[in-house]
Amino acid sequence: MVLSCLGVPPYKWWSESFTASTIKELQQIVSSLAQFLEFRKQKQIWRLITYDFSCVYCEEMEEAVVDRSVLPMLHPSRENGAKWFNHDTQVSTAVRKVIQSCFKGPYYSWKKVPPFYKGTWFSLFKKKFNWNPAINHQVKGEFDKLAAYRLKGMISAAKKDAQKTGEKPDWIMSDVWAIMEAHWATAKAIEKSAKARASRMSDRGGIGPYSHVAGSRSFAKVQDVLEANNEDFCFFAVMKKTHQKADGTYSDQRARLVAEAYEKHLEEHLGQLEIAGEQWTAENLGLREKNEIYVKAATGVSNQGIFGLGALRSEVLLAGEASSSAPQLEEPEMCPQRMQEMETELKESREENLQIQRRLEALEKKLESLERQNA
Repeated sequence: MVLSCLGVPPYKWWSESFTASTIKELQQIVSSLAQFLEFRKQKQIWRLITYDFSCVYCEEMEEAVVDRSVLPMLHPSRENGAKWFNHDTQVSTAVRKVIQSCFKGPYYSWKKVPPFYKGTWFSLFKKKFNWNPAINHQVKGEFDKLAAYRLKGMISAAKKDAQKTGEKPDWIMSDVWAIMEAHWATAKAIEKSAKARASRMSDRGGIGPYSHVAGSRSFAKVQDVLEANNEDFCFFAVMKKTHQKADGTYSDQRARLVAEAYEKHLEEHLGQLEIAGEQWTAENLGLREKNEIYVKAATGVSNQGIFGLGALRSEVLLAGEASSSAPQLEEPEMCPQRMQEMETELKESREENLQIQRRLEALEKKLESLERQNA
């Protein structure tokens, strides 16, 4: 079968009338067969190193490779220079590079990424940062959310760039890119894309499409900058910074409605404090109080959750806002099971290689005999 794939006519192997051209053809066939065998061996080795063996390498050999004690720390408090998701560009960049370094399939969405590779990406991320083992579950959850967000943006950007330049990104293999392009060309994918675009561009009940002026910065990063500059960094301040133009108008009509609702709720709250005999102004209200007022205002205006906070929504500790289920972790039996499958595949592949090797040796002996006869 292998010889047929290489284009070798079957009659050649029992014909007695070998000519010089036939011998030359045989030499080329033997050379091609040898190259084919070497390719198979190299492909198997490559799979061991970069594909199937990655879970064993990342999980069991990580500590021997990387001294995590010297890595930047992660902690939600961000105290003592610790970093955290959505607040530090270094973390977001690390997630992007991890995905790019190990993008092995047509993962055009987070749902299409196999649990095996989600675990592999997280293992690679462990080589970039350190954290207390007690918060590992929390880190894994935040990593998955950020990785899903970054992957969506990366694939969208790659698709748009390819439409302009006709070239795929360097971090996606050609065969993988071809599969992704074929998917995007299906009627189902085209329809889904059209619906998503129509939703983004809809007037949302007469208030127009959503927009903000934050650029590529996350809203959490905007809040950090406000705090670093000793400015008010409550939720309302973040919403204004990310949605209000230089002339004071809002880029999004829903932002304007939320701002009006916030001012109304704030005035009512201050009025209640005054009745109770307390003298407070908007400037000296506590951060927690202002955030609670904003959540009330933003939730009342939007029927799609708290408007204008982006990833900061995860910091809102209200009943029903916390996730009811913990993020699923990779099954511990997955790697051993995959290794068993890999051993079976490699055993079958080695047997095929051995058969090819024997055929190659027989051909070489036959070729030597023919060369002696024609000498």
